[in-house]
Amino acid sequence: MFHNMNYMQSRDTLLKENRELFWDISDVSKLDDRAIEERFLKYGNWKNIQDMLHIFWMEKLKADYIKIRDRERSDLSKKTIHFFNLYFHV
Repeated sequence: MFHNMNYMQSRDTLLKENRELFWDISDVSKLDDRAIEERFLKYGNWKNIQDMLHIFWMEKLKADYIKIRDRERSDLSKKTIHFFNLYFHV
């Protein structure tokens, strides 16, 4: 996947500013976008979600959310799924 330099800098800043969401991961720079998005969806607050939307555009986040939600062993709570189903209109 191609990413421009601004995207990578913004992504790195997002991870640094929200390090507490990745308490159990030693090297967050190796995470792919979907792993980051899932962690924000599971543990983030509203500001975290808004920050994430500045990096990962809405349609990408919506498509990735659906993939995360529909996995056989999704870790998202029923409450989280309900909220984001309404948010993304899916």
